[in-house]
Amino acid sequence: MEKKTKEKLVKSFYFLFPFLSVAVALELLIDFGVISTKFIPSPSVMAKTLFELATHKPPPPTLFDHVFGSLYRLILGYGLGVLIGISIGILLGMNKVLHRSFSPILSLFISIPTVAWVPLLLLTPLSGDETIVIAVFLGSFFPIVYNTMNGIRGVGKELIWASQIMGAGNTAVFFDVLLPGSLISIITGLRLAIGYSWRALVGAELIAQAWISEGAGYLIFGAMFGGHPEVIFAGLVIIALGGFLLDRLIMDPLERKTIEKWGMVKER
Repeated sequence: MEKKTKEKLVKSFYFLFPFLSVAVALELLIDFGVISTKFIPSPSVMAKTLFELATHKPPPPTLFDHVFGSLYRLILGYGLGVLIGISIGILLGMNKVLHRSFSPILSLFISIPTVAWVPLLLLTPLSGDETIVIAVFLGSFFPIVYNTMNGIRGVGKELIWASQIMGAGNTAVFFDVLLPGSLISIITGLRLAIGYSWRALVGAELIAQAWISEGAGYLIFGAMFGGHPEVIFAGLVIIALGGFLLDRLIMDPLERKTIEKWGMVKER
């Protein structure tokens, strides 16, 4: 038990050391006047700003209102992207006719930045929240479809033929051969998609700030017009931390329970 605790403390130290080093260095450079605080606030000011945003009484929205507003949109958009994206990716990967018909369209749309859709969506009768959810969906949909499709198509035909010779039906071939064989590619798509979704979310909130009342992007946009760089940097910290936690809390456990557990990749 002591050994495990010690290992966790060592890992925590190695993880936190670079961030603490940068924060201390930045604080010292600002204190000695090497860097101006006009555009870059000190880490202590950013920490104070985050505390004030989290503890003040509404209105305006608190830090938690902004975080929960963004997470709500992200969960809806990303969840839809996962369900629909994996389903369509499997269809395109298993059916040659569908793959040949829709693969060029997929290649065309995957190159369009997600935020480029937001102005068009805002012209529709959709609300600001609905527009952002669709933007998040689009940000996750294409990488999930693309990686799922390629993962299914990348499974060797020899494995499929061998399972069929041994008497496996279509259902068994899919769940025992195609799905496990394509899982690395699918999870790669999910991991890429969650990053794209987070960026699409913040970009859409920045553009659609007149249609919403909270969110990480909304917080940054309002701080820009108010001339509060410390709030802008606090918002950037929230965005960076949010993206990091989403990856660590969702994708890392998913990898450990699937591809690492099954020996497809080495444990990190």
